[in-house]
Amino acid sequence: MRFWLLFLVIILGIGLIVGTLMSVDSGYVLVSWDTYTLEMTLWVYLGLTLVTMLALYFLLRLGLLLVGSDWRFNEWRRQRRNVRAQRQTTRGLLALAQGRWRRAERLLTIGAEDSETGLINYLAAARAAYEQNKMDAADEWLKAASQSTKGADLAVGLTQAELLNSRGQKEQALAVLLNLRKQYPRHAYLLKLLVKTYLDLEDWVALHEMLPLLKKSSKLKPERIHELEENVQLQLLDRAVHGHGQAPGEATTELKRLYHDFPRQGRYSFNVTKRYIELLKEQGEEGLAEQELRNALKYVWHDDLIVLYGSLHGVDPGRQLLFAEQQLQERPNDPYLLLVLGRLSRRQQHMEKAREYLQTGLRLKGLPELHAEMGKVLMAEDDSLAACEHFRQALRK
Repeated sequence: MRFWLLFLVIILGIGLIVGTLMSVDSGYVLVSWDTYTLEMTLWVYLGLTLVTMLALYFLLRLGLLLVGSDWRFNEWRRQRRNVRAQRQTTRGLLALAQGRWRRAERLLTIGAEDSETGLINYLAAARAAYEQNKMDAADEWLKAASQSTKGADLAVGLTQAELLNSRGQKEQALAVLLNLRKQYPRHAYLLKLLVKTYLDLEDWVALHEMLPLLKKSSKLKPERIHELEENVQLQLLDRAVHGHGQAPGEATTELKRLYHDFPRQGRYSFNVTKRYIELLKEQGEEGLAEQELRNALKYVWHDDLIVLYGSLHGVDPGRQLLFAEQQLQERPNDPYLLLVLGRLSRRQQHMEKAREYLQTGLRLKGLPELHAEMGKVLMAEDDSLAACEHFRQALRK
């Protein structure tokens, strides 16, 4: 408001000055050329000159506009294109989120060239084309994305791998990821996608080789890495025994080698140890299984493991019983350990000792297994009535 008021005051001032000068003297101007003459007052001449200069200025600007070399016009036009491209990008991303693949692809590609986020446009357009099974178009937009922004190879490659994975083309996705890994060996999201792809392909050997790098470079939670490591180790153990073309003796050798090659923390986890012993038992290697479990129980203790230990027939039953009795010093109130001691004592024909262990265990906890084992001891002592009662208690539990 103040600007326009000041502008009006200046114009009035100029008009007043000019009017005063015109009233003093109108002046005289004569223009002659050949046989032509033109007479006018000074003020008319000045007015015509001003109008002519303004006309020439506007004609010059118009010419510059027409040839596109006026920077103000170019800047305005560029901004207009950017605004339109941004609007089309927003509408395209909205269509993509709604699953309207054809519309999304069209809007995203139209706005890509003038958009400041051309890389995002092309990557999203590639996804839209892929959802329409337009593989050639998807490759074209991925290529355009790579060319649109310097250093976009990683983003393009990751998007391509995600698309291939989503369509079930795991081997192709793996090839893309392995190629990217040569350039970005410690990229967290790349490693995460690689792990997912290996899991889908059940490539446990490759996953096992990746574990040390994942522990150092990956942003995966320690719990997730531990879970992954344990799963890989379990699968490798099963594969060593149930792999195609494995002879029994070879399977046992490979199983033992594999288990002892595992890191100490993984080797003495409950699930891995339990599965290893079960596989040895399945292979008929109960003597070896007893020795391995006896060593493992020094580092990992679990009710299921000690019960499994009691089910094994070791090479030296006396030593097996002695080891279990030694554990009782640290765990005198463990009903599962007492169950194992009763079972091992019965095998050694130490019926009185077996009965004592089992009775102590039953006072602590009435496990069905304790009742069943007590029934076997009583049957061996020809106490059928009491044995039947314990068997009945075992079934009731």
